[in-house]
Amino acid sequence: MQPVFIANSVNAVSRQRYEMLLHAGTVCVAWLIFVLYAMLLTGCSGLGGDGSGSSYAANGPLPDVAPIRAAPSVPLKRRVRPEGVSPQTQSTADVNVWLYVSLASQTHLMKLGADPTTGTRIWEQYLRSNQLPFARVTGPDDLTRISAPGLLILASAVVLSDAEKQAVLEWRNRGGSVLSTWLTATHSPSGESVNFDFMRDVLDVTVVGNTQDEADDTFMIMHGDKPVSHSLQAGTRVWLPRVPSQLPLRLVGQHEAAQIMNWARSFSMKTPAGLISYNERQMPSGRPSRTVTLGYPEQSWQSANPDQLKAITGEVFAWLRRQPRAYLSAWPFPYQSVSLLALQAAEQLGDSDVAIAKTLSDMGGRSTFYVNSSLVEKDAPLIKKVQGLGHEIAYFGDSFEGFKGQSKTKQTQRMNTMQKQFAAAGIAVPMPASFATPMEAYDDTTQGLLQALKFDNYLAFIEVSESSLPFLVNRADATTEATVVLPRTVVGPEDALDDDPDTGLDNFLAGLELSARMGAMSVVRIPSQSLLLPEQRQRIWEKMSAMREKVWMASAKQIAQWWRNRDRVRVNLEPHPQGYVVSATVARAVEVQEPLSILVNLPHPNSRVLLQALKPGDKLPELRMVDPWRAAITLRAPAAGHYAWLLKFEESAAHEKR
Repeated sequence: MQPVFIANSVNAVSRQRYEMLLHAGTVCVAWLIFVLYAMLLTGCSGLGGDGSGSSYAANGPLPDVAPIRAAPSVPLKRRVRPEGVSPQTQSTADVNVWLYVSLASQTHLMKLGADPTTGTRIWEQYLRSNQLPFARVTGPDDLTRISAPGLLILASAVVLSDAEKQAVLEWRNRGGSVLSTWLTATHSPSGESVNFDFMRDVLDVTVVGNTQDEADDTFMIMHGDKPVSHSLQAGTRVWLPRVPSQLPLRLVGQHEAAQIMNWARSFSMKTPAGLISYNERQMPSGRPSRTVTLGYPEQSWQSANPDQLKAITGEVFAWLRRQPRAYLSAWPFPYQSVSLLALQAAEQLGDSDVAIAKTLSDMGGRSTFYVNSSLVEKDAPLIKKVQGLGHEIAYFGDSFEGFKGQSKTKQTQRMNTMQKQFAAAGIAVPMPASFATPMEAYDDTTQGLLQALKFDNYLAFIEVSESSLPFLVNRADATTEATVVLPRTVVGPEDALDDDPDTGLDNFLAGLELSARMGAMSVVRIPSQSLLLPEQRQRIWEKMSAMREKVWMASAKQIAQWWRNRDRVRVNLEPHPQGYVVSATVARAVEVQEPLSILVNLPHPNSRVLLQALKPGDKLPELRMVDPWRAAITLRAPAAGHYAWLLKFEESAAHEKR
């Protein structure tokens, strides 16, 4: 594939920006500053360099020379260097992060109307603020001379020569890690578009397009509980401003940690949406090498949420630098996500609905049947059959009418009526109860009443949360348990078929699989007496069965109980002279039987993990491998208290070659 779309997408915008710069009389100044900047980097003899055109300097370009600012016409200012970070005193032997400065790439970016130094400047600021020793490198010879490769940053290195490409490949072959952003080596030194072979063959990622035709796809949607993304919850929206000349890419990688989507997280199986890709593979030398590709340019970082970007970058750096991390999994071990089948009975239940309950029970799963109380007397026999199969019965209002806009008195009356009708029909609803509003028509009054009346949980629409996970709503009465809100963030199968009768079901199933990979909660809404054909239902069951080992099929009440109990636990990891100390603080006794898991990132794939007691007689938890990069420490119903263990890693001979 030729990356022609990049050039086509920027012509109009670049021309407009260029004309504005000409009108302001700043272009000449910008070029002069850039030329001066290039001379400084390449070490021109007149500026104190060695004239080799290939050099590095720890923690900065040259002593007392600041990077070019966002507006190239602004005069350069001297920088106050952070304490303890000094080019004069910092030896490159201490450097583990190398920032590659491609002058040809910067020239190309300027032609697109972009500030050519944004990438370098942003990374320098990040590295300094986090006190990470680093050095710039400007040529392939620099990379070859580095004896102990660490982390190499390719910041929007659009242009790389053949020698530079080979040097990056050799870097990986020597066991070094690579972090690349946006397009890498997609243009020749003469500025011609080439292809994406370098990204595919060296960076382990395939570029299939960008967001040019999807103007609303301006949100990075995070995966949760991944080696490179675990502090931001699954489904978290991270807004990326749209820069027409540098649009986010659509990636297909070995492993993904984020998608590029719109605010509603709309999914189309026809449009790959990977945005962060990561991988580790054994190189021909026998050494393992890690790589992460961020499919968005640094230019878009300047208006995005800095705290979110800092969290993402910190976790990417830790993984690439082989630093262990420990974090509490969102879901019980061994599951990576949860699926709630929410059958909503606005009409009478039928035998087909009982069949759904039986199919799910046969899989070992549970669901929640939301029943309108106006139907409960007629539905009582079938409701009892559903309960007998182990499924939850929940409230779905007293009539098929929304609550939104009604007075507090009216809404309170309706909720009381709903509960009385269930009791009169002899249907026991587990208390505190689960609830869903007909037509998802609720307001602040509805939500306040659900908390005041001490409902266990309720379904809500996508707008209530920035993530795809449950969240707690604190009550004024601190002595009672918090209500749990369950946001519905996936489109149900019937809704998907309404949108596209031909491919709707395929899209729903693919979206369900993506939600599971992201570690999200998938609320699958199905109406009673569903219009789904038998063969369509069968395809849904087959997909759910295939995901059974990794997806927890639970009821609303099970999920809410889990989330409240999980909230009582905090996890920490600290260095120790003999390794690390991993600890868990449990504020209140955990009452669910599903095991909690502390996920631990391994420094090397398939590292042997050793867990030891810090005190004689301390009981050790169970330790399981999750995948080549993570292990899980599992805790079953821990009592309140503080738990800590010594954590060690043993590497194989192949790893020790590093």
